[in-house]
Amino acid sequence: MNSAMQSPKEDATYAAGSLWSGKRFYIAVLLFFNMFINFMHRINLSVAAPAIAKTFHWNAGQMGLLFSSYQWTYCLFLLLWGSLTDRFGPRMISSVSVFLWSIAGMLTGVATSFGGMLTTRLALGVGEAASFPASAKVVRQWFPPSERGLATSIFGAGTFAGPAFSAPLVAWLLLRVGWRESFMMTGSVGFVWVLLWLIFFRNPAECSWLPEEERAYILAQTDSHARPAPAPRGTLRRLMGRSTMWGLFLTQGCCAYTMLLFLFWLPSYLVQSRHMSLVKASWFTSIPYVVAVASGLLIGRFSDKLLTDESVKQGGRRTLLIVFILLSSAVVLTNMVANEALLLVLISVSLSCIASALSLNITLTNDLTWNPEMVGTAIGILMLGGNLFGSLVPVVTGYIVKWTGSFDLAFYVSGFLLLVAAVICFTMTRAPLSFDVTTVEPAS
Repeated sequence: MNSAMQSPKEDATYAAGSLWSGKRFYIAVLLFFNMFINFMHRINLSVAAPAIAKTFHWNAGQMGLLFSSYQWTYCLFLLLWGSLTDRFGPRMISSVSVFLWSIAGMLTGVATSFGGMLTTRLALGVGEAASFPASAKVVRQWFPPSERGLATSIFGAGTFAGPAFSAPLVAWLLLRVGWRESFMMTGSVGFVWVLLWLIFFRNPAECSWLPEEERAYILAQTDSHARPAPAPRGTLRRLMGRSTMWGLFLTQGCCAYTMLLFLFWLPSYLVQSRHMSLVKASWFTSIPYVVAVASGLLIGRFSDKLLTDESVKQGGRRTLLIVFILLSSAVVLTNMVANEALLLVLISVSLSCIASALSLNITLTNDLTWNPEMVGTAIGILMLGGNLFGSLVPVVTGYIVKWTGSFDLAFYVSGFLLLVAAVICFTMTRAPLSFDVTTVEPAS
């Protein structure tokens, strides 16, 4: 039928069936900016590291400890935030966590000692640990399986768009007003997000601005309910007892190592090893992240198109995930490229592939976790794997550079872990995380 001849009801139904034209797109945008601001705070220290080290006369080992300290509390609080998200819902948890990390980000700018800056980084890790479990829970509530890959890619794109746009912005602020002011200015952005989140976000069944046709579509296609049930008792113990959960955990860890190597050390690598100016290095950091955002969205949508609802539940995204893990191992070639343009292409390819792999692994975990009330906890476990490995990146890389005077070995370690990730994903993630949800077990 010609679109001009469609009735208003048919138009509404069509809009309800499309993420891009439906009102639920606003929720995806809010998730995107949650991650955007989250990772803007993370890249701040990376870009400002040379200036901070010069101000306080800190060496690469000390800076590595500062980078790593964020990961300590991030790892410690992931399971707690995941469990709290399943219990209290993402509206409350996201609001509290973003408010906390915004305060911590601003206080970084007023730190006057190593201990003071260490404290603000620890607090930042506490707050930001909630973002992935809460966002994955929102995806499960608001988006059907046929959109889950794209929705996850949209909020995942924020993790790369944040560094892409923030790296040159922070470099500019650093040169114009100083590194202290740059932390205070970027830290304040989170308060705006909290206000918008509280105004617009509700469960789909209770959201007043959502058209009735779209509400019916979402409720029919997802696990969302007006009053979601609490997570079953023993959720953490049940999930940790499955080899599939451990496979997802280890895959995330090996892949996150490469992503965090770029996040923490790429600006310093370009300045120290490639002898670029801070401004030029910030653009060489930004461009690969922009490429990663665009490619991640396309691949997320592609993964949805490839799969039926049944293949989603059986982990059909696994094959595409392994392909992108293997492609991202091109990071080992970084040491062999002298031409700057070719280096930019190589970093862009590797970062784009690792972005897609991480997003696909999060989506795969959501797919395989059949009980929607376990999703927050499952994603908390998953992200714990990524950040336990990630906590090693700053220290290991810092001391590799200190002892060898080069980043070469750091890139080789990253490439090896990606090959390990592909093997683990292929062998350990083949069974769904399905449970008899009617059985009540003792609390873990």
